[in-house]
Amino acid sequence: MSCNFSALSASQFEYLSADLIGRDKGIRFEQFGAGPDGGMDGRHARGPDTTILQAKHYEGSGFLELMRVLRNSRLAIDKMAPTRYILSTSVSMSPNRKEKLMDIIGPSLLESGDIYGKEDLEGLLRQYPAVLNEHPALWQTVILPQ
Repeated sequence: MSCNFSALSASQFEYLSADLIGRDKGIRFEQFGAGPDGGMDGRHARGPDTTILQAKHYEGSGFLELMRVLRNSRLAIDKMAPTRYILSTSVSMSPNRKEKLMDIIGPSLLESGDIYGKEDLEGLLRQYPAVLNEHPALWQTVILPQ
């Protein structure tokens, strides 16, 4: 299954990311209203541990723009000091790209698997097809295998 995430608004992409990754991790992310969020599109807090989800919808802008934006976000990420930071992006990923992003984001990004690129999100949609029902903006963008 292939998706065209460009049909989603930034907030729709945030909600989709929280739903898919929350299911994948077995947690519920708190979500917040529109406005400055300091890089926190979703939060899961239990005791002293905080997991932050940040969704970056840059499918049309590409990887170089994503890197630039994340470099500028590094101070905010460090200031939040999450136990775990998870990035969701509509940009296509490769192992090399994930390594570059890990270097930029820093120690709160625990492993490359905490970067969910376009292909990872498509995989989660295959694993959790019910999520499509919760996000009608995706319905016309899904290309099912023959």
